[in-house]
Amino acid sequence: MPETNILHIIDTLGIGGAEKVMIGAVKSLPEMRHHVVYLNGSDALACQLPVSCKIKKLNYRYTKLDIPRCAIELRRYIRKNNIDVVHSHLFIATLIARLACPKDVKLITTIHSLPSKNYFVSRMNKWLEKITYRKRHHLVAICREVFNDYNQCIGVKGPYTILYNYVEDEYYTAKYRKMNFNGILRLVAVGNLKPAKNYPYLIEAFKSMPKNVHLDIFGTGPLQRQLQTEIEKYNLNIRLCGVRDDIHNVLRNYDAFIMSSVFEGQPISLLEAMACGMPAILSDIPVLREATDNKAIFYDLNNVNDLVQKVTAVANHKVDLNEFAKAGFERVKKIASKENYVTMLRKVYLTHEVYRSQTYNIPSVKVFRPVLPAAS
Repeated sequence: MPETNILHIIDTLGIGGAEKVMIGAVKSLPEMRHHVVYLNGSDALACQLPVSCKIKKLNYRYTKLDIPRCAIELRRYIRKNNIDVVHSHLFIATLIARLACPKDVKLITTIHSLPSKNYFVSRMNKWLEKITYRKRHHLVAICREVFNDYNQCIGVKGPYTILYNYVEDEYYTAKYRKMNFNGILRLVAVGNLKPAKNYPYLIEAFKSMPKNVHLDIFGTGPLQRQLQTEIEKYNLNIRLCGVRDDIHNVLRNYDAFIMSSVFEGQPISLLEAMACGMPAILSDIPVLREATDNKAIFYDLNNVNDLVQKVTAVANHKVDLNEFAKAGFERVKKIASKENYVTMLRKVYLTHEVYRSQTYNIPSVKVFRPVLPAAS
């Protein structure tokens, strides 16, 4: 039986959630022949791809006027290498893939974030999406909330699959961690230093946070200098720790994971923390409630004092973190198994059936609201 030729196309090979998921899929499907095409920018993760994987850079010029040239070049590559399936990630790469992909080549697109909060804020982008999306294209949404958002913005025309992001096996511990911190409560956040992650909210909250609460933030990005200036100005218990390759080992040094995002797709960093057995303290947005099945400490993004009071209650041992750690640990094992992810992705690649499915038969969400102090 001939090998299946899969072409993955993405904006960059820099460090990011979509890139990590794509590379993990390539490495987990060795029976297929993989090609990775990226538009431009960083190739930091290229070294993680198998030696057998062919890599091509399109040298995209960061203007939509360059999309036709890239599409022509990609179409030639598809024909020359007898590509069977094209799997696109992120907006510009998807536009190029749709223009390049012949009708006899299956095209799959993964939607990694809420379209209404990201690419489709632009009317032009929304229009381009609508005119290039065809009924034969197969959509993969990384969670139910992302799928619903896309359906509302654009309208789903053809086959789709809801496929939750996975967590690498190295993150999973044998059991959830029992909380036994004394004195200092150590919080950790992981994510690029960009506006969507809303780190200025945490900076503001820490101006009123008890002195025994510390926060380390792992990531880099355009807000680094601004955040560091604020931290130093107010002498806050926050450290910007840059990027680490061994974050699975780093997470186990902390008592709880915190995230302040204003919007997300389905954050891998949160799932990784849950797999490490950590409890989560999260901004109250629908995607994070779906990811945790409501089993986390949620705070109001419109009220900094809400976070301060809830973290203070945790630091004073008035909230039992064990119930959140246990619930999150069980949840992530159910929805973020890499084995299940790869099994479903293989089916999406190889099947020619038009189907509409959810990856897992997950029970309906039940509201889980432990008693926490209300913000004044």
